[in-house]
Amino acid sequence: MRAAEEPTERPELLHPLETLRPERASAVARLRTILGRTLVRLVEQVISWDQRRRDRRLLAILDDRMLRDIGIDRATAESDSTTSFWRLR
Repeated sequence: MRAAEEPTERPELLHPLETLRPERASAVARLRTILGRTLVRLVEQVISWDQRRRDRRLLAILDDRMLRDIGIDRATAESDSTTSFWRLR
C-alpha cells in the first residue's frame, strides 16, 4: 500500500456521534444539552454571587450622606455588607 492510498483521517474521530447508533447518538446529544444548560446556570450563579459580593463591599464604604441619598441608614448598610455573598437578603 502506498502512503497516498492510506486513509489519513479516521471518520469516527472527526464525527463521533455519526458512528453511533441513531438512538445512542440522540441520547448523547440530549446529555450534552443538559450538561451545557447546567454549566451555563452554574456560571450564571457564580457571576451573581460575585456581583453581590462587590455590591456589598461598595455599600460598606459609602459615607452617611451617600447612604441617605439611596435611602438606607448605617445599621442597614452594615448588616447588608456583612451578609454572606450567597444569601439573597
